[in-house]
Amino acid sequence: MTERDAEEQPTEGISKLIWNGIPRENLTTRVANAIREQIRSGKLQRGSQLRGEVEFARDLGVSRQTLREATRLLTREGLLTIRHGVGTFVAESQGHLSSPLDTMNSMSALIREHGGEARVDGLKVRRIAATAEIAGALGIAETSPVAEIFRLRLIGEKPLAVAYDYIALLDDAEWKLPLIKTFDGGSIYTFIETKLKTQLAFSEAKVAAVAANKKHASLLNVRAGFPLLLMREVQFEMTNNPSLYSVIYHNSDLVEFTMMRPGARS
Repeated sequence: MTERDAEEQPTEGISKLIWNGIPRENLTTRVANAIREQIRSGKLQRGSQLRGEVEFARDLGVSRQTLREATRLLTREGLLTIRHGVGTFVAESQGHLSSPLDTMNSMSALIREHGGEARVDGLKVRRIAATAEIAGALGIAETSPVAEIFRLRLIGEKPLAVAYDYIALLDDAEWKLPLIKTFDGGSIYTFIETKLKTQLAFSEAKVAAVAANKKHASLLNVRAGFPLLLMREVQFEMTNNPSLYSVIYHNSDLVEFTMMRPGARS
């Protein structure tokens, strides 16, 4: 790509994602999230060169230091590459998926963002009684009816994660369960927003390293005892009501999680 092509690359979409009215307590993270979203959507294409740091920072309305820190974060994630003396480019591809902990990410979008094919195997939806863990996460009584969605997530042919998603049914089971059974295994966030008409606003997540049991080891094609990254995440509506509880076992050979921790500033 020529220097002129790089300069003509649109930045308006990134600016709108940054300056969207959310409090600016962490501007570096917001800049990184905005650029990441443009890569995910394809507006910043694989292999394309970003504008020069001075012009890019000026167009986004941020300091060069803020842009530099955001660029470093995305470089560590493998989304950007820096060619010294040439410029910063959107990475061509990445074998190791990296997901930030400070944003709500669809696994399907994450896989496509890294140039892979998002696939699902073994999709099952069934009604179960909420265990103490599920009930506590969803704010319902233990043994209340919930829909359990099971999926094996794959990137191409590689098993990526074993996912269990839980949605409370309560008095709506008669119509809600048949609707949930129409889920095709793609983005659960999109399904909840478009089919269940529920807007997810934020989430709380915990990540821990666990040893693969025999079932998960078989599904993920790893040995029993292999280290998996277990994420337990509760998704909330704008009203602070929990709507979705996800328990996902990730293959640690293929997935990593990142977190931006800005230092204290004087």
